[in-house]
Amino acid sequence: MFEIKYCVLLLSLSLLVPYISTSDGDKSPFYQKCLQKCKNFNCTLDGEFTAEAAKQQELSAWLLVWKCEDECRYHCMWRTVQGYIERGYNIPKFHGKWPFRRILGVQEPASAFASVLNLWIHMKMYKRIITEFPLDDTPMIMFWHWFAWVCMNAWLWSAAFHARDTFFTEFMDYACALSMVMALLIAAIARITYSRGRVLGAGVVVLLALYYAAHARYLYSGRIDYDYNMKVNIFFGACGSALWLWWAARRWAAARYVWRLGAFTALSALFLAMELWDFAPRLGWDAHALWHLATAALPGLFYRFVIDDLRHLRQSRAKMDLKLP
Repeated sequence: MFEIKYCVLLLSLSLLVPYISTSDGDKSPFYQKCLQKCKNFNCTLDGEFTAEAAKQQELSAWLLVWKCEDECRYHCMWRTVQGYIERGYNIPKFHGKWPFRRILGVQEPASAFASVLNLWIHMKMYKRIITEFPLDDTPMIMFWHWFAWVCMNAWLWSAAFHARDTFFTEFMDYACALSMVMALLIAAIARITYSRGRVLGAGVVVLLALYYAAHARYLYSGRIDYDYNMKVNIFFGACGSALWLWWAARRWAAARYVWRLGAFTALSALFLAMELWDFAPRLGWDAHALWHLATAALPGLFYRFVIDDLRHLRQSRAKMDLKLP
């Protein structure tokens, strides 16, 4: 009960964060003048390339649907960065993000690569679950199928967003990232209430689903406050971690395999420091990209806990079935 009250308090405080939609780089007069001049010279009134400008676009950028204004934003961003560097200023963010050199049209190559790596590891561990645990005789197996698909979907959209930042890919990345964080919290609730308290657990899950729908609607509005969205993810992540650690401490004597869960939670918190550090890119890697790279080590640890726990639940059910009526 303490953990739930603490989470509600944190969420209430997080709602007081003001909305922010721009960054220093895109607010600078130099960037704004460059952008307007570029669009006037290269874009038609309906936002398409002029015939001459279309010939100059790279094939890879065309394949990833870089539109005229997108190209202007990209090139003016780097002109602005060069101006900041020449004057001895720190590199600024643009539209809430650090500037990156694209590779083959991919907007954030390092983060895209790390996202694909995370996706691959989730798929690999999910295959192990499918192979070992049939649907008909394994408790909670359907829940973990759902959980794995939520996570794989989130990393798929993370890769898509980092490859090409559009309104839709940004929305899907942020919405699906939160779905993965909340799925981990729901997993803790489902496991804690598996033996008893399912009605209470189901009620909490319904409330979480309602909040998720409201937040997803906010994300789709396009007025995203990136700091606020991060705080929401950290809040639900902290709630899930608190519940998992509480459950693991209670189960330690009877199920030593929960050490994997404790290690997963501790490393998740440690790696989150990379994201909160938030430094400018170095050799193409910023804090966010390094965070994604580091988290690739975590799914294997968590899924191994899930596999051990499914074995434990299956054995417990088998023992119950063997008892005389």
